[in-house]
Amino acid sequence: MEVILSKVTSKGQVVIPKKLRTKYGIRSATAIRWIKKDQGILMVPESENPIVAARAMLERSGILKAYLKEKKLEKKRENKTIVGIE
Repeated sequence: MEVILSKVTSKGQVVIPKKLRTKYGIRSATAIRWIKKDQGILMVPESENPIVAARAMLERSGILKAYLKEKKLEKKRENKTIVGIE
C-alpha cells in the first residue's frame, strides 16, 4: 500500500496529490463527499457522470482496454451479421 501525505493549511485546505486526482477523475469544481468512519474520514469524489469517474479509476488496470477491445470485436461481428457475411 502506497502512502501519500498532504498537509492542511491554516484555512483548512488540503492539496490532493496529482496522482490521486488523475486516478479518481478529480478536476476543478469536483464536489467531495466527506464520510465519518470509526477509522478516520473517507473522502469520496462526486461525479456528475459515474462512467467518467469509473473510467478514470480503471484506465491503468487494463480492464478498460480489454472492455473496449471486446466492444470493437462485438461491433465487427454485428456488422458482418447485418451485411450477411460470416
